[in-house]
Amino acid sequence: MKKLLSMIILSLLALAVTACSGGATATKPNSLQKNGKNDAFKLVFYPNESAQEFEKSREALKEIVAKATGKKVEVVTTTDYNVVIETIANGQANMAVMGAEGYIQAHKKNPKVQPIVTNSGPSGTLEDALYYSFIAVPEDKKIEYQQADKYTLEPIKGKNFSFVSNSSTSGFKVPSSVIIDEFGLDNSDELIMENKFFNKVLFGGSHQGSAVNLLKGDVDAAAFMNMPEYFEVASGEENQTGMVYKVRETAGAPFESVRGKKVRVIKSIPVLNAPIVVNEDVVSQDEKAKILAAFTSDETSQNKAIFNKKDGDNPALFGKEKDEQFVEVEDAFYEPIRQMSE
Repeated sequence: MKKLLSMIILSLLALAVTACSGGATATKPNSLQKNGKNDAFKLVFYPNESAQEFEKSREALKEIVAKATGKKVEVVTTTDYNVVIETIANGQANMAVMGAEGYIQAHKKNPKVQPIVTNSGPSGTLEDALYYSFIAVPEDKKIEYQQADKYTLEPIKGKNFSFVSNSSTSGFKVPSSVIIDEFGLDNSDELIMENKFFNKVLFGGSHQGSAVNLLKGDVDAAAFMNMPEYFEVASGEENQTGMVYKVRETAGAPFESVRGKKVRVIKSIPVLNAPIVVNEDVVSQDEKAKILAAFTSDETSQNKAIFNKKDGDNPALFGKEKDEQFVEVEDAFYEPIRQMSE
């Protein structure tokens, strides 16, 4: 855990110094073919970002790409992380909104898949470009995980557990690395086999799905990222171990049946913000430069359909509390995540 945090902090500090700063219906992913020069520009989204709440964000991003490239842009929503990884790697999509681990997998398949921007932290830079991965349990079970004034992961062994997807950064790669380190395991294979480390293992398919697995009582503990558009802080400090997360009374699908329920975060882990990537096989350098300029513009950073307060009332893909914006990012930024697999 200390090694992971050190890598993330060192990466942020080093890269902060050097880094630069059309309304179509969603396409079904299984209908995609490899893009040619005259095809529509396909922009594909991870399952979490494919949620209905983020439709305005997706449309706003589509309009920016269309204006920058002069092409018709098709939004592609998905329910499977691997669909996004394969379609961007194979050139079936031009651009993807995905996670760090998924990007690393896609880049390994095809080095022409490259990050272009990520969302900054409140400083407007890469220095604090972080979000959080949680391991959470039901609030009424918190006493099992308390040791004096701290929380421990020890009781999760032998329990039923939910991850997001084995291609998820904050829903699998990061929390599994912490568990491996905590319990001295050999690798993550031990975590996904039933009756090995955990009694039963579920995959929610999205962060929303993993959280709902916990809230409905299908598992004893779950990994998912901070989701302020669906949850509010009932007690404790936001994004910190020990806080209580309560489902908002206005939370949409798939949280309608669990509104008002609470979970306790027994481990909170910082994670590097996710990239938006392009496949340079199907995106020209000129197009890439124009997209970068459009995404990092003041106009985009002030677009409330893309950046907005995450209070649940007007959901946007990216939070806006201070100077958040898109900033240019390169492959090296994600080296700490890559090293977790080595």
